[in-house]
Amino acid sequence: MTTSERGLAILDIDGTLFRTESATIPAIRSVFGEHGLAPPSEMEVRQFFGKPDEEFQAWLDGRVPGGRAADIAAAVWEKEREMVSETGQLYPGARECLAELRSVVHEMGICSNGPEAYVRTVLQAHHLLEFFDRVRWRSEEDAGKVEMVADLLRDLRSRPAVVIGDREDDVGAARANGILVIGAAYGYGGRGELEGADGLVDDVSELPPAVRRLMAVSHA
Repeated sequence: MTTSERGLAILDIDGTLFRTESATIPAIRSVFGEHGLAPPSEMEVRQFFGKPDEEFQAWLDGRVPGGRAADIAAAVWEKEREMVSETGQLYPGARECLAELRSVVHEMGICSNGPEAYVRTVLQAHHLLEFFDRVRWRSEEDAGKVEMVADLLRDLRSRPAVVIGDREDDVGAARANGILVIGAAYGYGGRGELEGADGLVDDVSELPPAVRRLMAVSHA
């Protein structure tokens, strides 16, 4: 097998590599407290992890009175980027997982619904940039992950390709682009959002062998 045939892994960030609650929950609680607002429960906030920012903004519009939602959102995003470095945590073994994955596949990419500033902060603060050949964050022009994965596939040509993520849009993006998908069942979507994945894992350490198995079957 030549290196060009060793494949491509496209990974999500939130709920796949990064424990979003370790930064987002303290950021929201801090900002809400500073503005005299009752903080939401963790369960209320977790539903937005890994989803486009406009969904969180829409929730804030209904949650924050007095037309202050936009200001609160800006303060939360600024505080969140600060907390990514201060309290943010990768899933245990995530860096070791990525190092092993680099020995399994030829190329690796990131596909995240997070905006550029957030994605860059997570990857830089936790020293993950070295593992990836291309990073794709969500821009205002993007319709969703189907388009973003397609963009990565045009730039990163190693095959077979597999998407790894914890949300239904990760599964949908892989399927729409005709590639494999592994569901991170330990993330925020849970098994309920990952129906139709080619494989499920319950811990980040299980990703390299799962990718290796799928690549072997695909080449068989």
